[in-house]
Amino acid sequence: MEIKEFQAKLSEALGLAVENGKKIHADTVEGIFAGNGLTEGQMQKVYEYLAIQGIQVDGRGPGSAAADGQTGSEAPVTTAAGIPADSEAVPLTQEETEYLEEYENTLKDIPPEKPGEREILFEKALKQEESAKKRLAELYMTEVVKTARELKQEEIFIGDMIAEGNIGLLTAIEMLHEAGNYHSFLCGEIRNAMLLMVEEQTDQKQRDDILVEKVRDLETKIKELLEDDDVKYSVDELAAFLDMDVEEIQAVLRLTGEDTGG
Repeated sequence: MEIKEFQAKLSEALGLAVENGKKIHADTVEGIFAGNGLTEGQMQKVYEYLAIQGIQVDGRGPGSAAADGQTGSEAPVTTAAGIPADSEAVPLTQEETEYLEEYENTLKDIPPEKPGEREILFEKALKQEESAKKRLAELYMTEVVKTARELKQEEIFIGDMIAEGNIGLLTAIEMLHEAGNYHSFLCGEIRNAMLLMVEEQTDQKQRDDILVEKVRDLETKIKELLEDDDVKYSVDELAAFLDMDVEEIQAVLRLTGEDTGG
């Protein structure tokens, strides 16, 4: 349906309602827009437009379609459940290379592990000996760096991954009593902490990308509609036609510098 036709039908529904004491039945509204292929979300916006104009719409049940205005047009956000084992290593930036060189130099100051020391430390850590926990953390810091290199993602600074891995390590040391194989448990928790960080940041980037794409698409549609100098559309009319919230329309108009004249 062209927006001019849509606008005319809105006016028709509004006019009938005004003639009837600002009341109209939902069946009448549905009849006016019948055969025009409007989505449930667009019909919801029609009713919202009428409500804004002070029109009472009778005959709409509480379970009316698209009551919450959601149309399902947004792409589902996928998550990074893990990183494929056969994925190619992401090259380090110059900044990351310099960071790692400095960080790994600090690890050289950690005293080397003695034969049988780790097993003794596990037992002492289980007894809540703080010195043993600290020493275990030191011994596994190289494992954190190794895992960060393996799981490196292009848009995540490796220093942030190391920091997250260290937090996972310290948390795991406090949970050794829940583990069977202590070494596997600590390595697994280091990896899980980093994977969770990657997943969260990947999800956020995807949400941001969807939002940017949506704004670009809406900006194009609104500009096309506003190119007709002979017709002025109100924000409410644009919101109904484009199946958007009034606030979204206003936000995009502010970004584009356009004015609907009402």
